[in-house]
Amino acid sequence: MCRWAGLGDAVRLETYGIATTPSDVRALFDRQMRPEGCWDWFEVLAATTLSGAEEMAVLALTDSQGQALAAMPVVMIDGQVIRGLTSPFTTLFSAPLGGTENARILGRLLAVRVGAKLRLDALDGGDSATQGLQRGLVEGGLVVLRFRHFANWFEQFQDFTDYWDRRGSKLKSTVKRKAAPLLRADRLSFELIDMAAHWREGASLYNAIYAKSWKPAEPHPRFIDTLLEKLGPPGVARLAVARIDGVSAAAQIWLVQGSRATIFKLAHDPAFDRQSPGTLLTHWVLRQFHDQGGVRDVDFGRGDDAYKRLWLTGARDRVGLLAANPKSVKGLAAILLDILPSKFATYLRSGRHAAPQS
Repeated sequence: MCRWAGLGDAVRLETYGIATTPSDVRALFDRQMRPEGCWDWFEVLAATTLSGAEEMAVLALTDSQGQALAAMPVVMIDGQVIRGLTSPFTTLFSAPLGGTENARILGRLLAVRVGAKLRLDALDGGDSATQGLQRGLVEGGLVVLRFRHFANWFEQFQDFTDYWDRRGSKLKSTVKRKAAPLLRADRLSFELIDMAAHWREGASLYNAIYAKSWKPAEPHPRFIDTLLEKLGPPGVARLAVARIDGVSAAAQIWLVQGSRATIFKLAHDPAFDRQSPGTLLTHWVLRQFHDQGGVRDVDFGRGDDAYKRLWLTGARDRVGLLAANPKSVKGLAAILLDILPSKFATYLRSGRHAAPQS
């Protein structure tokens, strides 16, 4: 337990294990109404992505009455916090930071738990709580580098027909040309798998298509099955499949909650490349989610892939924070080798080193 210096017993930072986290702290996660912010999401990560030496902990900021104000799921080694609980799959690290001020206090107290360095990935760069957390880490004595992690393409729309009318001619033509002959011959079908009844079959289907695709092996092999088992039945993880001549040609896992949807994992069988089943499936899923599920806010996860610009018009940065403890030898090395060179490069790019004009 840590206390906020200067406020006495007003707020504390409690540390819990995954099995001992109280229900009110878990509720902070679920109230966010974000697919990658719910408690079950972090349980899946903890169960499938940690190395042998790592363990998950939840740091919870509580007031003098013991009420949870904010929380962050972290990864620890030997009692020291080393990173946030994210993985190569994470598109948004959605910890319930509780607003700017609570995030600042949380960062201040979190800094005490950092032995050498701390890395936080996939943060919302425009969120004031992220800024508050960064300030708190600095106030706690850490040297902090904020960096661009990856691009996240997104769009909000109220009417699907209007949305589709505004796509470029290349994408619209591809969907029309590829789908029309298949539909006329009754060769093309789409399905959203009932994950409450058939998550095992859905996982097997997705894994089989992924194995045929061009993609490398997953870094955490148990992740997909556990995700579909845990988040499939409540409808957060959705699995859609396109079939051509009755054969599964493409599959996509989407994360959906409320009006938000993220295309999360996708794969197709290269044998069907000429029919563009992934493109046809994306078009069908977007319409289904909009018309039947009320989805109005769509994003395409991690990365700046060219195809995403065909579907969506907005791009925002997910950012990371690298914080190092200057009182630690390893932390000082991180400052000298990682943080200061990056800060200097940013300074040079900014042009602030140029001589003032007379």
